[in-house]
Amino acid sequence: MEPIIESILDDDLYKFSMQQAIFHQYPNAEVAYEFKCRNEDVKLGFLADDVQAEVEALGKLEVEDAEVSYLKSLGFFKNDYLQYLLRYRYNPEQVVIRNWKDQLEVDIEGPWLETILWEVKLLAIINELYFRETSDFRSVEGEGNRRLRDKINLIRPFLTLLFAEFGTRRRRSREWQEHVVTEMHQNLPQMIGTSNVHLAHLLMLKPIGTQAHEWFSAHLALVDNLREAQKRALYVWLQEYGTDLGIALTDTFTSDAFFEDFNIVLAREFAGVRHDSGDPVRFGERVINHYQKFGIDPRTKSLIFSDGLDIPKAIDLYKRFVGRIGVSFGIGTNLTNDLGPTPLNIVIKLIQCNGIPVVKLSDNPTKAIGDPAMIKNVKEEYGVSQ
Repeated sequence: MEPIIESILDDDLYKFSMQQAIFHQYPNAEVAYEFKCRNEDVKLGFLADDVQAEVEALGKLEVEDAEVSYLKSLGFFKNDYLQYLLRYRYNPEQVVIRNWKDQLEVDIEGPWLETILWEVKLLAIINELYFRETSDFRSVEGEGNRRLRDKINLIRPFLTLLFAEFGTRRRRSREWQEHVVTEMHQNLPQMIGTSNVHLAHLLMLKPIGTQAHEWFSAHLALVDNLREAQKRALYVWLQEYGTDLGIALTDTFTSDAFFEDFNIVLAREFAGVRHDSGDPVRFGERVINHYQKFGIDPRTKSLIFSDGLDIPKAIDLYKRFVGRIGVSFGIGTNLTNDLGPTPLNIVIKLIQCNGIPVVKLSDNPTKAIGDPAMIKNVKEEYGVSQ
């Protein structure tokens, strides 16, 4: 069969935006990532050989000139980074894959600048291989299309409910993601884009994304004082992009810690924030109050909800916040892997930078990832009680 990944751009935009920032700011950083499956009853070790084959295939990919021209047209990628991307090649030796007691183990180590592009593609590969083996697509395609039509019909009456597709990492397959994005794009003007750069290029959509948790987590190892990590990450992002890509992720060290750091300067400079864990209603109200405290009209800012959304949840949040703040939605697995079988809940997270353990907390304690001692230290530094 053809390799699952056929373009380096078959990835989320925030991987490339973070890679450019690393290229300019931290080109010598060394990191480690690890894979985790949160589905307690699922064992993925049987996929190890097939995943290894896909990793080897990725080593043969290179960016095409037309793809670089497309990235340049977006306006925020710089020539020196694009020249680097033209030379970029995946190094399969950075990825170690094992079947350990029927569990799939995936470890990634190497320069941050290079290894940052493994995560999304590996997750998409593991998903697609798993569903090839465990369910026949022909038996679920009809149900998937029925659910897709229902989603389109639910959204259609809400003409200002703006959303983007965020489902690359946990998609059923590359072909199904393209089908879903194409159908929604053709039927819903409310769809403002996709996180997938290849699909955005192919379908002439807007690519959506800024930074992920790893950008903030890595800064725990890039500062002298842990308490400065989040602020440093935010200010370095502004240094790299100015007013471009101005949506800040809020929950890496919990939203309580974020709002402590999100001072009037940052609140003015960033275009808005993204919610990715915890109570979305409570968070939305808090964002509005935070802007108002600084004399900033929330209607001039953006709030993006992206935590495990489905269409009814997005509609409920839209009804509550529309007109009060610029609100939009990033919807992932519920769009690209909703055909009946239970989706995988798999992640690849940064666990080390420059030999120092790094962590992600989030507003959901069950999502905390990293070395227990470092989790304790970060909680103490940021005054987190959870």
